[in-house]
Amino acid sequence: MRPGQKDDTPNPGSGPGDPRPAAALLTGFRDVRESSYVPAAVVALPVADRGSAFIPWRQISGPFTGPEECDKWTTGMWFTVLREHNTPGVHLAVTMISDLSGPETRPQGRPEGAVFSEGIITGPAATLNRLGDPSLPARCRHLTDPDFGSGEIQPLPVPPLGERSWAYRVTGSGKTPVWHWAEVIQTSRYLLEIRIPNQEPRPRTDPAALLPQIAQAAYAKAEAAFS
Repeated sequence: MRPGQKDDTPNPGSGPGDPRPAAALLTGFRDVRESSYVPAAVVALPVADRGSAFIPWRQISGPFTGPEECDKWTTGMWFTVLREHNTPGVHLAVTMISDLSGPETRPQGRPEGAVFSEGIITGPAATLNRLGDPSLPARCRHLTDPDFGSGEIQPLPVPPLGERSWAYRVTGSGKTPVWHWAEVIQTSRYLLEIRIPNQEPRPRTDPAALLPQIAQAAYAKAEAAFS
């Protein structure tokens, strides 16, 4: 990567994206910021190429695979949107907030913030309600993978935001006790998801405590953009 270089993967969207979700995304949090190499983007659905790397470059996903109904917890909302709601009228805004920005890296030392991704989905009420449903299928509570061992999806208590909000962590075994911390906020206008991955060096603040702080900042900005 060269200074100022951006990812040249084409946006797989079918047309211009709604500007409101783009304006609603965080561009930074404390001392971490949006990646200059993969800047935030809005994808207008439907997309013809669901295997495009454009969205995965900007979203954090977990290593576990399993039944499709577990995907929104393990892989993320973006994956379920593309598989089940790849229809006109749905927009997906995605960004990665990182201590890496293109070829530049932070000075050595533990970051105050944390690497995380944010996704904002707009579309019909039925789509938002289904994606925002916090009911965890019984077969998703315990996860196994031949390469990554075992894990669980465990609820986390968080302050209420929007019309409905919920959070959880995806645990692991061995050297990775937790793979991800995630929070979902639903309103009648949009659905917002924050995902923090396991990372080194660890942020000064415990990700379980940092997650609701990021979610509050993301919610505040989204509400201003959609007002």
